[in-house]
Amino acid sequence: MSEIDYLGLDGNTLRTFLAVLEESSVSKAAARLGVSQSAVSHTLDKLRQVFNDSLFEREGRGIVATAKARSMYEPIASILGDLRSLTYESDFDARLAPLEFTIATNDFPLQLIFPPLLRGLHADGIDPVLRFIPSGVPSANLSRASRCQFLITPAPPNGKGIIREPLLESKMMCFYDAAIRNPPKTWQQFVDSRYAEVRFSDTESSIMVLPSINTSDLKEPTITVPNFSSLAALVKGTDLITTQLGLMKQGLLHELDSTPLPVNTDPLTLYLAWHQRDHDDPAHGWFRKRIIETASSMFTGKRI
Repeated sequence: MSEIDYLGLDGNTLRTFLAVLEESSVSKAAARLGVSQSAVSHTLDKLRQVFNDSLFEREGRGIVATAKARSMYEPIASILGDLRSLTYESDFDARLAPLEFTIATNDFPLQLIFPPLLRGLHADGIDPVLRFIPSGVPSANLSRASRCQFLITPAPPNGKGIIREPLLESKMMCFYDAAIRNPPKTWQQFVDSRYAEVRFSDTESSIMVLPSINTSDLKEPTITVPNFSSLAALVKGTDLITTQLGLMKQGLLHELDSTPLPVNTDPLTLYLAWHQRDHDDPAHGWFRKRIIETASSMFTGKRI
């Protein structure tokens, strides 16, 4: 690489590259950055010449990153983090600082934690820009965890540089409609029941995080859905059961009846996780404190 190549890599160029990598789309990256698609394409052409790599290739109607592009994520994110640190001031004011975060979470934590959090921030005159993406089971997909500044999950990845903080703790419960059926009293009754399951992909399901249980006895679910929001409507009025966090009784599954599982299980912890590269960012530190405080204020001293 010639000297003029790497000296021409400014912060905006690198930021554009990360946006395309995270969005897997030129148009979405352009909308996120508030620039034209042609501007993003021009920047990518420049980067392809610098790195002598196509970086992104068409696949169907979308694009996928090359191995070279994926390998560049961490070092470029680190460079941008170092550039941000040069502008940090000792007195951080959330009302003046730009607050923009990508948060990987499933619909249950999103609907439980963020509505009261955002109402509180709005009352204080603070309105961050937030992008939510599905987290699935990130321990099975570390690349998804690298696309965000925050990750909320019961199964944080164990990758290098990942920091995690417990948010909430809850036991898994069996949810059902008491007007239609009785709860399963034994493990065999549980195994024999028709059940609904959340599957984030062909290889990731909510049952994967069920602690202290050998799930190999379970039959294939009668119904699978891509998120938690549709479970209550599908289970209501049927003999289906679903096994989810007891905390959902206070949110998405409040219409259903619930009972402890017919076997003893350990509680499940919901974690807030982030990468070490973001740890010392004042805006990041301020916002993660608000997330933790919101979760704590909702369930202080409670294990559900």
